[in-house]
Amino acid sequence: MTENPGDKESDTKQPEGPPALVPPDATGQEPTRRSRIQLLLVLACGLLLVVGAVAVLFWPPLQETPRVEEPQAPQEASPMDQPSPVAQQPVAPPGETTPEAAAPDEAIPSETAPEANRLLGEWLKKQAVAEAENITAWGGKDYSKAVSLARDCDRLLGEQQFVEAQGACKEAIAGLDRLMAEKRNLLDDALRTGFLTLENGDPEGAAAHFQRALAIEADNQQAQKGLRRAARLPEVLRLVEAGQAQELAGDAQGALKSFSKAASLDPDFRPARKGLSRVRADISEKQFRKAMSRALQALDRGDLAAAGDALARAQAVKGGDPALADLKKRLYGAQLNRNLETLRREEESLEKSERWREALSACEQALTLDPGAAFASSCRERANRRIELDSRLESILARPERLFEDGPLNEARTVLARASELSPRGSRLRSQLDRLTQLIREAAVDVEVQLISDGLTEVVIYHVGRLGRFHEKRVVLRTGDYTATGSRNGFRDVRQTLKVRSGSGKMVFTLRCEEPI
Repeated sequence: MTENPGDKESDTKQPEGPPALVPPDATGQEPTRRSRIQLLLVLACGLLLVVGAVAVLFWPPLQETPRVEEPQAPQEASPMDQPSPVAQQPVAPPGETTPEAAAPDEAIPSETAPEANRLLGEWLKKQAVAEAENITAWGGKDYSKAVSLARDCDRLLGEQQFVEAQGACKEAIAGLDRLMAEKRNLLDDALRTGFLTLENGDPEGAAAHFQRALAIEADNQQAQKGLRRAARLPEVLRLVEAGQAQELAGDAQGALKSFSKAASLDPDFRPARKGLSRVRADISEKQFRKAMSRALQALDRGDLAAAGDALARAQAVKGGDPALADLKKRLYGAQLNRNLETLRREEESLEKSERWREALSACEQALTLDPGAAFASSCRERANRRIELDSRLESILARPERLFEDGPLNEARTVLARASELSPRGSRLRSQLDRLTQLIREAAVDVEVQLISDGLTEVVIYHVGRLGRFHEKRVVLRTGDYTATGSRNGFRDVRQTLKVRSGSGKMVFTLRCEEPI
């Protein structure tokens, strides 16, 4: 005998129903537990009726012995082969009525009932996932609408309106899916709107957008940063307003201080950054103009060092300004002219002192600064000639004995003639010319020399000739050094250098072999 569901509920404690479809704060009425139980009973009875009908319809063919024949296309059963209507009629359990006997206004479970229940379960799972992601805090009207549709689905199931319940569940699930798919876009939109609201100077509105972003993603760093900026925004706005007022009043330093404080509190606040940049540019422009004015004044009075310092300050403030480049060219030109003039005066002084190598170095420096410097080119040529001449003079004067030979003597005469043409002559050159003239004169003087021997020694003077044996002989020799040798049979040869000099008085040389072998 089938138990009365109502009696069973009163005798034994029933298990709790399925989890709530919506969060506690959602509006609407929960379906009653009795409607759920009735729905399950109706579904069970329907399933039993379907199983019974199938068994009656297909039982006789299953009783027949199969025939081994070629498979043929199925044919329609004749009326004689059909089971009787009585056999097809399922017998209702005691206390229940068959579907044919059911009241016309009583709902009959259809094939849509399982699908509707499955959709309701799918909704519950997705709702649990969404609420774990805090959808109740950010889902808004779209989530409320989806929850309302889910309630309708649950209610329609309780009323056994399965087609309508299935449609409501599908629509609720679709709405929830769309909302979850839009989560990233909603986060981005909240952040974008929050930062835009910050720039518009609305701290409360910006904070609300960032709070919504944090509801979507609790650890979002941009939203956290935005909240901190929103908290500091009132003070930042106050400082920006103060800076703007000071800027209008011409207090550049005060405005710089206010804008700097605002930018330090919120470096991303555009009005603070723009104000700070604008004031800094104004101060820099004034400093640049002041430095340029000082540089011009220094150039006009010839104070190149002061002009260079002023231009360095201008360069540090505004290095790319065209006016700065022009003034730097002017300063460079003035410095170049001054350096060239200094080198020219130095070179002239060194020439007068006949320090030709140092003068040449000064000329080379000038040509390094300005390859087109005319004075430096002529100076270099002149210095090179004098260095060469000085070197030859010093070489001749260092070895005067070479002048006793014709070749070196002729060379000395050529150098003397060339040097004598130079003008003006310094004390060094005059001294060199005097000494060389004297050496040449001395080298060309003939001197009478008296030679004494023993009449037995054979005497020879190199480059002069063989004098033979004599006791005394006088010869005339040009100033210079001569080598004389004596030879005698049975005696060792002798050699002597005859240094013939003019102005030395009577010159007597003795040459004889006296050491027997």
